[in-house]
Amino acid sequence: MSAVRQSYKEQITKRTLLIYTVLFIGMMAAVLGAYFLSAGASFIWTTDGYTQHYLLFHDYLEKLRALFNGQGFAMWDWTIGMGADVIQSYGYYVIGDPFVYLGLLFPESMTEFAYHALIFLRIWSIGAVFLLYARKMQFSHQAGLVGSILYAFANYGIFSMSRHPFFVLPLIWYPLLCLGVEKILKKESSAVFTLAVTLSAVSNFYFFYKLTILILLYAVVRYFMIYKATQAFWQAFLRTTIAYIIGLMIAAVVFIPIVYGFLNSSRSPGGIEINWFIYPLEYYLALFKHAISPGSYFWTIGGFSLLSFVALVSVKKNAGFNAIKIILTVLTVFLLFPFFGSFMNGLSGPYNRFSFVFAFFMALAGAYLIDQNGRFAPNAKMKSALLLAGYTLLSLLAFVFPEVLTSYMLVPVLIGWAFWWVMFSAKVTDNVSRNRMILSLVVLNMGLNTAAYYYPFGGNMISNVLDYGTVDDLYEQALGGLEQSESSDLTNRDGEVNRVGVTYADDQIKNQLIYLDTRGLNAYLSISNGRVSEFARAMEISTYQTIQPLRNGVDDRTELNQFLGVQSIITSTENEPLLPYGYEVIETNSDETFIKAETANTYPFAYAVDQGIAESDLMKRNALEREALLSKGVILEDAAFKKSQLAPMDTEPVTEELAYNLTVSEETPVKLENQRYITQGKGINLTLTVERPELMNNAELYVRLNGLKYHPLNESPLLRQQTNYRVNASNGESGKSVYQADRLSFSSYFYRESMLINLGYAEERTDNQVQIQFNRPGEYEIDHISLHAKPIDSEQLNQEAADRKERAMEISTFEQGRVEGTINSAGSEMLVTTTPYSTGWQATINGEAVDPVKVNLGFVGLPLVEGENTVTLTYQTPLLKLGAVISILGLLLLGANQFFYKRK
Repeated sequence: MSAVRQSYKEQITKRTLLIYTVLFIGMMAAVLGAYFLSAGASFIWTTDGYTQHYLLFHDYLEKLRALFNGQGFAMWDWTIGMGADVIQSYGYYVIGDPFVYLGLLFPESMTEFAYHALIFLRIWSIGAVFLLYARKMQFSHQAGLVGSILYAFANYGIFSMSRHPFFVLPLIWYPLLCLGVEKILKKESSAVFTLAVTLSAVSNFYFFYKLTILILLYAVVRYFMIYKATQAFWQAFLRTTIAYIIGLMIAAVVFIPIVYGFLNSSRSPGGIEINWFIYPLEYYLALFKHAISPGSYFWTIGGFSLLSFVALVSVKKNAGFNAIKIILTVLTVFLLFPFFGSFMNGLSGPYNRFSFVFAFFMALAGAYLIDQNGRFAPNAKMKSALLLAGYTLLSLLAFVFPEVLTSYMLVPVLIGWAFWWVMFSAKVTDNVSRNRMILSLVVLNMGLNTAAYYYPFGGNMISNVLDYGTVDDLYEQALGGLEQSESSDLTNRDGEVNRVGVTYADDQIKNQLIYLDTRGLNAYLSISNGRVSEFARAMEISTYQTIQPLRNGVDDRTELNQFLGVQSIITSTENEPLLPYGYEVIETNSDETFIKAETANTYPFAYAVDQGIAESDLMKRNALEREALLSKGVILEDAAFKKSQLAPMDTEPVTEELAYNLTVSEETPVKLENQRYITQGKGINLTLTVERPELMNNAELYVRLNGLKYHPLNESPLLRQQTNYRVNASNGESGKSVYQADRLSFSSYFYRESMLINLGYAEERTDNQVQIQFNRPGEYEIDHISLHAKPIDSEQLNQEAADRKERAMEISTFEQGRVEGTINSAGSEMLVTTTPYSTGWQATINGEAVDPVKVNLGFVGLPLVEGENTVTLTYQTPLLKLGAVISILGLLLLGANQFFYKRK
């Protein structure tokens, strides 16, 4: 992509980098000064920023400080949900991000400042690596400055810096990868490409997948457009492939364990109900709107300067610039069809997060334009004027259709006309003056785009972030200060290992227990243990989400809470009616906003059982019966159960299905057709009148909807129609709801074929009716609605808990990633724990290695021997040692590769 030769062409030097840095600091200060100083806002998004990004950044730095202080680095952390692998859980966010480690340069008291400083450093680095690439490609000093501002301030990075800061990284790695490819194609050292691959693979496997495809596209186009005559294709391909493999090998110590964790996580590709050949029509309109102004639709993000679009029709033909246009054409085709979006997203929903790459090539287009020195392609003035006229019309239509267009578009359009005048006016004849004027307009353009995203006159991101300096206080008060401190031995006051739970209403509690160093149930992470998800889905926990398997606890179900060792439940005072049976309030915080309830019936962390059931037999029963069987014995995979000598489990039904009469509310017209409910009104209201209401007393009451399907009225693939809905169920004053996510909300979507809703326990119910409401108009299919009463017997609960405690393992050591204890067994027994199952767990009994087995659909179990069992459980991240060996081999190969290159 060597630029057009000029009579005067100042090269990119350290001076260029210095001027870029001054411009960057000035722009950020001018644009975001009021944001931080006057408004006191932060870059911590109230959703993922608060619950994931800053929290994990803070906690990981604490773990690193502990490592450097000689306390070691635990690979398992009991405060991540029910306990989880640290590398697998944190690898998506912080472990491979080199900027995170710079946080150690700041004192612990300045962690929030460090978080923000490193965000700005990432954005600065986007422009800096562009200059590195542009210098190799012989762009001029002026072109480098313009391109670096266009690239650093394109909306993808600006959008991500407050929402998902590590999403900025691929904008940094991609120019380095391109630089590495160029050096290989020029028959220079492949080390840059190898190291760029390593950085990409270590930092985030998700974006590494996209980067691999995108760099392949770059390499192929560049080879056939520029380098075909200089070397054989197989030679270029072989050198690039070897360098890529070596880079991936060096990254293996992190990359392999994290990919293994992903493949065994609760996430899986596919399953998205969408037309793979066409997006809703409004998406295509958004492509034009967001191309020049801030915004996102399916993560297609533009925010480019019209200077880049003008460049595409104004630069004279040359091989390097033609390569840009070919690549942009291919990428644009990718944006037009959901199939390609899904392919680029790992065969999941068509989120076009690969759109970051457009910023690079649009910035290159702008740089090429600068180096034209006023000599443009034929008809460039007319073509660019027509392009600007089209965007002018579109921006004016925003005043007529404000619901689909934004009036802010007029601002970048006016700046676009200013670009046009500077480029083609006969009054501007000096190239240096022209370039300076264009640079000034670029700074204005991209600065205003940044402001438009953050301030109320545009995207108003400022309304969706926390105030600076408040985040730590919010974490500390997440449970009103009532959580137990477990920083010493991770056991409670009576020596047992238990957990803290929440209620159905506490959906705001996600990862805060990590900060509070408290064991709980829920974690909100992109990679979570697939075995926990398997358990949650088998139990049909109504609040289940793909990346939050135990979201909001376990729907206030008594036996599940007790089985999982939830001794304490902390919740807001108004949520007291949601407490499961047997949990009594023992404490209220000072301002009476939170309560803490406890029960004596929690199961111990590890205990022995002598009877069991095969998974296939268990899954023939309903979820409430499965739950009840957890208290009777152990559930094993079929092959393991056949090998065991456990006695068969008593599987008598424990729930009563209630007969009822169904009526449909006359307030909203509803048409019934073969179990289909169709309404044009606000929703559907159903009333189930129980024929024998006495069966609901002294019991938990459940509603189960099976075979659910929803379709909008007059469904069309060309229109975006909301497919999310909420089912509300109530009995008297007790009510809950379950949410079905929109099929286009790909991160949170999964199809709920059934819903099981716990309406709580009542000693005596005064209302014999259950109300069910569907909140959205449309067509609902429901195969079956059932009501279940699950009797609660206090004496039975006490006895079951006492039996488990009598057979509990006596724990002598309970640390991160290590558990030791002793237990006596009469033989033919299984040790059951509520430790999430992973192949990383290793065990010994009496010094002999024993293979852990998966029990109870997702937890670690061990076969016991007759007599005394001294049990040791230790954890090591799966494939970490293999990854380390491969990384060492990769480093050796890199050295050898460089040695032979220099010997040539």
